[in-house]
Parts: sequence; C-alpha cells; structure tokens
Amino acid sequence: MRLRNSKPLSNQQAAREVSLGALGFLAADPERIGPFLAESGLSPADLRGIAGSTTFHVALLDYLINRQDLLIAYAEGAKIDPGHVVAAREILFHADLPED
Repeated sequence: MRLRNSKPLSNQQAAREVSLGALGFLAADPERIGPFLAESGLSPADLRGIAGSTTFHVALLDYLINRQDLLIAYAEGAKIDPGHVVAAREILFHADLPED
C-alpha cells in the first residue's frame, strides 16, 4: 500500500490501516458495531482511548474474522482480499510479542 508522495508502508503500518478500516466499517452501522461492543464489553467512549492499542486491533480483526459475513462485506467494500484481514491480524499479533 502506498500513499501519494510517500514511501511504502511497512507491513505493520499496512496491517494497522486494514484494522482501522475495519473499525470504520463496523462503526458506520449501529447494527455492526453494537454486537462488537457488547461482546468486547467496550462502550463507544472506550474506543477513543483504546483505538491505538495493538491488542485492541488484534481483537477487532479476530471479531471480524470469526464473522464471515462481516469479513466478506468489509473486504468487498475495502476492495481487498479477505486473506489480507487474516494476514493483518497475524502481523499485528506478532508485532505485540516481546522478542527473545
């Protein structure tokens, strides 16, 4: 992924963009974001404080991956392969692991 007049995004930056897109996709529809908030125990106000957390992004992508209808709808809208969402989740999950 490349932004105009900028260097290519790192894998982690690209994965974060996929996750932020997924958050926007869910947030755009109360019927999509409501179940996510209920399952996660978060309130809309909590999202502002936690949206920068890699752990949150992994959990968000896990939620999307476990709901194939949402995964496919998001991927179609974002014009990406659903496998990119899975790859983004893996990149972010491993980015949060401490090195040996």
